[in-house]
Amino acid sequence: MKKLLLVVFLAAGTAMAQTGYVASEALLQSVPEFQTAQQEISKLAASLKADDQKAENNVKEKMAELQAKVQELRQTATDEAAFNAELEIYKSQATALENELMNSKKLAELKLGEKQNKLLAPLSQKLNEAIKKVALSRGYKIIVDISAVSYATEDANISKAVALELGIAIPEE
Repeated sequence: MKKLLLVVFLAAGTAMAQTGYVASEALLQSVPEFQTAQQEISKLAASLKADDQKAENNVKEKMAELQAKVQELRQTATDEAAFNAELEIYKSQATALENELMNSKKLAELKLGEKQNKLLAPLSQKLNEAIKKVALSRGYKIIVDISAVSYATEDANISKAVALELGIAIPEE
């Protein structure tokens, strides 16, 4: 039993000795293409927000028109059945307007997400490849992000080596 515990302890110690960490977010933000991508994403977000605001204003106007028609109908209606039938038409139009607005917002979110993925995924892949290359060259079996590290010695930090691999200025942590 003592031998088994010793083997487990040695294996755990070896695994920990083969673990390093990296400041991946800081490195990603230091890649020159990242700033360009962020600018494009910000422009698209602003454009989509403006479109969304226009759509909201348009829906508000149409809803106000529907409410005015309902008020007018209430004042002029003499037949309750006809009033209720007309009211249902207005309610369905209002529901359609609300659904159109929600779908517009969802579409805008999808467009923004697609743009982010299109621009940032290659940068993340480039970063991950550099991390892998440095980790393998140093004999690390596991690399974790610095945000998951409570304590580690500086010699387990591969951020500077990854920055050099990427050809970027070494970010301050």
